[in-house]
Amino acid sequence: MNQGNLLWCSLLLAFGEAVCGTHAGLSTPAPTPLLASSTNLTGTIADVRHVVIFMQENRSFDSYFGSLAGVRGLGDHSLLIQPNGMAVWSQNGLLPYLITNQCIQDINHDWGSGQAVWDNGWWDAWIPYKGTVSMASMDPSQISYYYDLANAYTICDHYFCSVRGPTNPNRLYLWSGMIDPAGTGGGPIIDNSEPVPGFTWTTYPERLQAVGVSWKVYQQSDNYDDNALAWFEQYMSAAPGNPLHDRGVSYVKDVITAFSNDVAHATLPQVSWIIAPTQKSEHPPFPPAAGEVYTRALLDALAANASVLNSTVFVLTYDENDGFFDHVVPPTAPLGTTNEFINGAPIGLGVRVPCILISPWTRGGNVCSETFDHTSILRFLEKWTGVGETNISAWRRQVCGDLTSAFDFAHPQPGYPSLSRPPDVVCDGVVIPHLPDVQAVPPQQAGHKPLRPLPYEPEAWAVVDCGANRVWILTTNSGSASAHFGLYPDAFLTTAPIDFDVPPGTTVSNAFALSSGRYALSCYGPAGFVRRFSGADTGSCDSVEVRGTVDATAGGFVLVLENPTATQATFTITNGYAPAISWSIAVDPHEHSEFSVSGAATNGWYDLGATVAGAAGFARHFIGHLPTPPPPRLTAHFSAGEFTFSYPGWASDFSVETNSDLTGGSWGLLPVAGTNVNGNLYLSEPVGPKSLFFRLRYQP
Repeated sequence: MNQGNLLWCSLLLAFGEAVCGTHAGLSTPAPTPLLASSTNLTGTIADVRHVVIFMQENRSFDSYFGSLAGVRGLGDHSLLIQPNGMAVWSQNGLLPYLITNQCIQDINHDWGSGQAVWDNGWWDAWIPYKGTVSMASMDPSQISYYYDLANAYTICDHYFCSVRGPTNPNRLYLWSGMIDPAGTGGGPIIDNSEPVPGFTWTTYPERLQAVGVSWKVYQQSDNYDDNALAWFEQYMSAAPGNPLHDRGVSYVKDVITAFSNDVAHATLPQVSWIIAPTQKSEHPPFPPAAGEVYTRALLDALAANASVLNSTVFVLTYDENDGFFDHVVPPTAPLGTTNEFINGAPIGLGVRVPCILISPWTRGGNVCSETFDHTSILRFLEKWTGVGETNISAWRRQVCGDLTSAFDFAHPQPGYPSLSRPPDVVCDGVVIPHLPDVQAVPPQQAGHKPLRPLPYEPEAWAVVDCGANRVWILTTNSGSASAHFGLYPDAFLTTAPIDFDVPPGTTVSNAFALSSGRYALSCYGPAGFVRRFSGADTGSCDSVEVRGTVDATAGGFVLVLENPTATQATFTITNGYAPAISWSIAVDPHEHSEFSVSGAATNGWYDLGATVAGAAGFARHFIGHLPTPPPPRLTAHFSAGEFTFSYPGWASDFSVETNSDLTGGSWGLLPVAGTNVNGNLYLSEPVGPKSLFFRLRYQP
């Protein structure tokens, strides 16, 4: 059984625990220890003992994981519409294409081309500034180990690099939370230059050192110049014996060997940064497979000491995208935001890059769609260690999360899954990929992933100011974290896109003057949220309208069809997901009707369009994902020689499985269907020697 496709949801019930053990009269096999230093788990971030950060080079999310099932990839519906009316996939007529050759050329990825590609939010200049290679994506067969890793743990599909530029500025964000936009410590830095005698602002390892949190950078003399600490004066001048030298910029003979030794002897620091040698860095033209081999060696080293493995968070991410295309437009700070602009140009966020979180608390093949960037890693360390990083801007703290939403600390899954072994690939030369003769966006793998709960609850609607020749777009956020939005004119209007943020529990309104009485606007929000509005100001305040709302109880999306006119109105609703069907609904004068669509078949995603007969140009489009409920809890009661299990009725895609121990054997499905009673599913299992441990498994 592929442990990577499991969603563990509550607890493992063993004879010996209070609710079960006093009745069973059977011995309990010892579970695998989770921590080397403690048997008293808290079910919180405090159970983490080590964080290992491994940042590789120059790959965008789409270029690696666009084909992965269950993420915002090549099958995404939440697409930016460009001024030419084409979806964002089409870049000067070229669509993304798959490649099987790993040794492709490097692409321009400097600050200037990054700003040009952004193009004030239109994201439409990839070919002029990055070239045709930018649209290449790796065929999944070429990076099967990384796909296995993503399917076994948790992948973040809204993790962005910090800067629309090259390696150095992005790595400065990883180690220090900024690029010194005010220019007080040798910055601002927007290229790969390294001034002498070095930068002078405080880095995060220095803050850890000051309070006694152990840390180390693992690097060889061949480190591809990827250690940002070496660019700071305080590290340059540190002599042997000084922790900044010994832990920050000294070399080991071989990283894998040194890391393995520290894991084996339980001397791994609390925080580690790992830097790969040049040919293992994955920077084009060096092959992705070389990075896969290196990543596996590091994880194998962790797995050699179970207590260390089961108390460690391993973060695999990438400093920037090189010049590879990604279709998700990154959030951009509103004009004038403090510490987020250099010479009038926004620093970031940068292009979306891969991030996989490997730990006992991120098992199960999940996807987390909260907005993150490199400062999110620092904020995770902040939350875990209590050591703050004051360099992070207020805007990034508002817009980017701290990674904790991707973790289920209450339900760790110890162990090390069996994954494919990556091949060794050596590049003999650089290849320029051949463009396909017939263009089509490559298909994305079928299937879904369990989604981690998100802190956003966005909504938006249009209000035509009747007779005033303007339309208002109102955006709300009922969630617990600030949500970033972009408003884009699709037609008629000539205004530039607008970026803004909506804090929890607030509403933001934007007004647009109409063009010849017409409007067409799209509102893009977090995690694939899209609303499109088009229509006209007829001069009458009695106009049809369609509004969307989430039915959290039923797990569906509801369209409210409003007809304030004096005649019957016929609404047509279209479904963008298969099956591509439509519905016609007549609404009487001065009445409204509700139309609900379940998200069960699409893992919570919806794509609904609405038009009205006779209302020229009127259209509404709703794309997004229903709020993800927290993982279902499996509870048990013992009576009359059998267990009775219960879990929420909405979790009908889950099944109860049993096993005799955690160290061997296979899990078997309980051959009993659950009975729904008052919104909960109940099923029973007699006590037996093979029924010692139980779990919920996601089986869509």
